Amino acid sequence: MKYCYHCGVSVDHVTCPLCHRKVAESIDNEVKLYPDYPDMTLKKRRTFIAKIVTFLSIVMASTCFVINLLVNPDYLWSLYVVGGALYLFVTMNHTILSSAHTGSKIVLQVISLSSVLVIMDITSVFQRWSVNFAIPLIIIMATLLITIIILKKRMRWREYVGYILAMIGIGFVPIGLYITGIATILWACAGTSLYALLTLIGMLLFSSKTFKEEFIRRFHL
Repeated sequence: MKYCYHCGVSVDHVTCPLCHRKVAESIDNEVKLYPDYPDMTLKKRRTFIAKIVTFLSIVMASTCFVINLLVNPDYLWSLYVVGGALYLFVTMNHTILSSAHTGSKIVLQVISLSSVLVIMDITSVFQRWSVNFAIPLIIIMATLLITIIILKKRMRWREYVGYILAMIGIGFVPIGLYITGIATILWACAGTSLYALLTLIGMLLFSSKTFKEEFIRRFHL
């Protein structure tokens, strides 16, 4: 099998069917008689830990919610616990224990963490610190992180195209929150959207031709 270093795939052709460039001989000439099998013990252990985390999250959230309703139903302090349990569930089961793509973990972390912060903000009389400052900062940091990963892993950039485009799209959410009156700090919301726009422009200007073709293909331009 030959290997395309640009796309990061093994092909049995003279040229890569994805980028149409010449491929190199594989550096791994070792003949493998049998495929590598994953460590089933580790997989079972992760599944067991995930089940424990799920169960504990449900117990913690439901117990606090019931106690809250029985003792002090006028103030739903249990939403703090519910939000924390939800974030613990996502972090352990998807970010730490899961073998999901790194880009997927980052995007889901942005969504889950933002949701938890909004719940906490609403519970504390909604002072709007979550939508004015926390969410814009999280979006900028996540977009920057995926951009750095793409720059470091140039051979595997295609795997991250969908995730960086997703983060760019999410980057325009704060300005939408400001337009609808949910957020009140213009510079933070506009700055996040501007950063998303500049990231998109920069990638279109400085990326390879293949990235632009991939961008056009995904959006049917």
